[in-house]
Amino acid sequence: MNEITIAGVGTGSTEHLTPEVKNAINDADVVVLNFRFLNLIPNDKKIIELENFNDTFKKIQNESGNILILVSGDSCLYSLLPIVKKFFADKNIKVLPGLSSLQILCARAGEVWNDAKILSGHGRELNTGNFLNIVERNKVVILFCDKKNSPDNICNQLKNFNDIEIFIGSNLGSKDEIFLHGKPSQFLDKIFSELSIILIKNYDVYVLNKNYIRDRDFLREDNIVMTNENVRAVILSKLELNKNSLLWDIGAGSGSVSIAAANENLSIEVHAVEKNNKAVKLIEKNTAKFHLHNIKIYEGFAGDIIKNLSVPTHVFIGGSGGEMKKILDYIQT
Repeated sequence: MNEITIAGVGTGSTEHLTPEVKNAINDADVVVLNFRFLNLIPNDKKIIELENFNDTFKKIQNESGNILILVSGDSCLYSLLPIVKKFFADKNIKVLPGLSSLQILCARAGEVWNDAKILSGHGRELNTGNFLNIVERNKVVILFCDKKNSPDNICNQLKNFNDIEIFIGSNLGSKDEIFLHGKPSQFLDKIFSELSIILIKNYDVYVLNKNYIRDRDFLREDNIVMTNENVRAVILSKLELNKNSLLWDIGAGSGSVSIAAANENLSIEVHAVEKNNKAVKLIEKNTAKFHLHNIKIYEGFAGDIIKNLSVPTHVFIGGSGGEMKKILDYIQT
């Protein structure tokens, strides 16, 4: 092959193609694309359907001439570009930008996206706790949707937020375009295309002035012991949590370790297990105070509860309730 070009075709309509991309289509010997973009290609071009990535790329290796790979939206925004660069690491790859649905949505909404947090749930795992933490802490969040992470499902997650406005775009730039805006509660039962994108405006952004929560910042209850902030700092240092961690906090007590861990690592998942009902209520209050959505709280004896929890990457045992051997035996299995 002489050259590989990856080009964004925007919404897939001819009016949204840039002149540069149109020229690339005319100059290409082989065009690789999803078949929904066939209307963009002259009949005299050789076509390879973009299906399984490895199989498709192996087919490309056997081709000669100029290879053009078409991607929806913009070629540099949640696209195939990183995969193509990895597979063809020894090739010079030319990249042509396209018009993204993000740009169209912001234009329809009349909103800038300078400071927006951009996420994708399109063919990707979208952790609910992490997503809600991000929404709480940003003025604008933009999310690419798919069948699983559809606008109605996202609105269900956001329905308890009082100061949020959303803009939904489906099939943007096509004859089937839908553009709606309002409160999340207005769209709970509506059905949307998989090709949807949401802009979320938060008018009440939660700002914590520091990542480190001190003892005086917590709500307290008499007779519920809380791990001292200096000890807490050592615990978190030794745990070495990362963005993909799943922490069990067994015998969570006041929940200070769970809350500190969840606050410093907003993308992790924390399971706080505590048998004392009064302590559980305190954990719930502090979780709400610090606007944390990545903590799941379980009331009861740890030996019974942990059997039904997701497999952890990290475990902290603040108290065993006399079940230490049972807990350790289960963790080691």
